[in-house]
Amino acid sequence: MTSMAAKEPTAPGVQRMFQPPEWRWVQTGPVGWWLRGPWDATLLGPEGLRLEEWRREGRLTTVKSGPHRVVYRVDLPEGAIYVKHYLVPDYRAMWRQWFRRGKGRNEGKRSEVLAAIGVPTIHPIALGEQRKRNFLFENYLITWEIPGTIPLDEFLEERLDDHPEPLRSQIRQRLATSLAVLTARLHNAGMTHIDFHPGNILVRLNGEEMPVLTMIDLDALRKNSRLSWSGAQQNLALLDHYFWLRSSRSDRHRFLKAYLESRSEPVADARRFAAGIESSTQVWAERLWRRWGRRCRSTNKYFQVYKGHVCWSIAARDLDPSEVESLLADPDAPFSRPQTVMLKNSRTSTVAETTMLVGGQPTRVVYKRFNRKKWIDPWLNLVRPSRAWRSWQAGQHLASRGIPTPRNLAFLARKRAARSCPLSWFLPHETYLVTVKQDNAMTLAEYVRKVLPTLDQPALRDRSRRLNLALAHLVRALHERSLSHRDLKTSNILVHLDCLETSEFLSLIDLVGVRLMSPVPQRRRIQNLARLSVSLAGAAGRTRTETLRFLRAYLPWGLSPLSDWKSVWKSTERAVMAKRARNQRRGRPLS
Repeated sequence: MTSMAAKEPTAPGVQRMFQPPEWRWVQTGPVGWWLRGPWDATLLGPEGLRLEEWRREGRLTTVKSGPHRVVYRVDLPEGAIYVKHYLVPDYRAMWRQWFRRGKGRNEGKRSEVLAAIGVPTIHPIALGEQRKRNFLFENYLITWEIPGTIPLDEFLEERLDDHPEPLRSQIRQRLATSLAVLTARLHNAGMTHIDFHPGNILVRLNGEEMPVLTMIDLDALRKNSRLSWSGAQQNLALLDHYFWLRSSRSDRHRFLKAYLESRSEPVADARRFAAGIESSTQVWAERLWRRWGRRCRSTNKYFQVYKGHVCWSIAARDLDPSEVESLLADPDAPFSRPQTVMLKNSRTSTVAETTMLVGGQPTRVVYKRFNRKKWIDPWLNLVRPSRAWRSWQAGQHLASRGIPTPRNLAFLARKRAARSCPLSWFLPHETYLVTVKQDNAMTLAEYVRKVLPTLDQPALRDRSRRLNLALAHLVRALHERSLSHRDLKTSNILVHLDCLETSEFLSLIDLVGVRLMSPVPQRRRIQNLARLSVSLAGAAGRTRTETLRFLRAYLPWGLSPLSDWKSVWKSTERAVMAKRARNQRRGRPLS
């Protein structure tokens, strides 16, 4: 790799990590160092590691910083290196160091094990440990940079789309196979990674566009005398949590097929094993999503609670505090601003588009007031959340689960003066919601009514089919991720006109009817499907064939015998007829 790397001694056979003859020990101040090759002068000065010297010279970059670990990148003439500085900020970390060895030493030893089983990994060149009375405190691990690599999650989210088709699909398929082989090698050796996600795997493409994967963060590796299939299933579910929302079932099937082919022993029932991975992934994801969903309820790194004289609010951190203070002083003031455009003013709600400071930039937002419809509404808030709070919480649930929706910025609740409402002054009478305005978008109802009829027949057929499939995938994702929307109609779905050529150009709005149900019961799924079907009645290009295509894309197993699609079709038809009859009895138009 560099001239200095060429000077490093290589002992025959397998050497013990951090032991002579390949490693030399040097004491500098309170830290003792194990060094591979002639690194003394390059890494160490009279006072120890040359961090401050590198910082003054502009060679040092902080990659990560936290209470337990700081990671630096250093550009040296010999090549770039990474320095992991493991801290001991509390007694828990201190006791861990004493009983489980230092994290730096663990990573170094496990890199040797991974190299022996054919898994590319880090290349340690120095280990530093601070000891007092033989007890271990802070420690360091220094490794070579692995050139040309980036984290796998960054590659998938930011770099993969830069490749044209069909190369993009080929790389994606090769990644699934390469990741499966790497995982199988770990499991064949009885090893699992307790923090198994793509951020701990580096990737680069070689000259033939083949992915080469490298594993990092080795302190999270655990060695078992024999890894059971149940343990392997749980570890695969941990990895699947990331890919479950970002990859197709065919790619995950390709991964599993390559994984099972690379295991040293056969699995008893591959179908049952795969179902167990999906089930464990769902349980893991639900626990994580629910924790993320509670973030919008209190003050934390993402949200801030504000209290005024008659109002209180929860707002996202990047909504300027001056905007929130202004809303607390007079929540109705945005409706009278010069730049405000009124969108709706009815008995149930008042909606306007205005400008607010978000992240230091003027941003167009949708400001909605949920009006009090009846005198009893404030009292009903004692037993059920207000409409604005339901929308606020539902927006967080959707965002946590990766379902597209405009971002919520703030929730406000206003009370009344005790003189005007002596019995209910302490209850919220009007509630408000601030949401980011989506540029160049229209509701699906407008798109179906205004755009589709203007297309010629081939374009209409193509666009209707793409809309149909996108709707099916949106509703399926909603239900798979334990969410129901009882008011799922075309006027509550946005079409992003700039993204029509991509796979995701639909998002959900007006989230009052969204509920968290784990799992979503069949009757609620049928109700959602029927509500959407009613709102699509009469849409240009919609036929029974397209409806069947929708159902095939919506059902988990398409039209296979595993999914009773005829029952779903008939149940939805009955729900549609019941909805039409109910609206006719009440004299309400269908929408």
